[in-house]
Amino acid sequence: MRTASHVEKFHRLTDLRTRLDPIENFELWYWTTLTAGTNAYNACLHLAGLTSDDPVFSTIPGVHLVQQPDGGYARVLRGPGDVSHVGWPPIEGEIPEDIQCLEIALEALEEHRDPCLRGERRPTRYIVGECEREFERVQAILFARAGTKEKAS
Repeated sequence: MRTASHVEKFHRLTDLRTRLDPIENFELWYWTTLTAGTNAYNACLHLAGLTSDDPVFSTIPGVHLVQQPDGGYARVLRGPGDVSHVGWPPIEGEIPEDIQCLEIALEALEEHRDPCLRGERRPTRYIVGECEREFERVQAILFARAGTKEKAS
């Protein structure tokens, strides 16, 4: 089940981000934070039954790489699987309130991506604090939906 894989990735990325200085290593810390958040989002969407938990890999919305019996992969048209960003690809069906809150937190995190990573804004402790608060929301929503509070041993 890939949901477990997303949760495991979330925990590994969360562990990694704690070892990075968020100012000195902002780019790595930020990407680790955002990638962990995206894994949490996909896990929650799968748990809600809104996206497929099949072990296929989305290349572009609706196009997935599916492992073949010979071990190779083939492109196959399928419905949405994992998402890359909130709204990409769009999710059909009613989004539960907790996942809507998770989407808002991820969008707030993404507001810092271009300005801080493309050089028009220097990361500050304030920006790091904003990112931390949004990440804590993401984590709380994932743990509540997945029925866990800490990393699986």
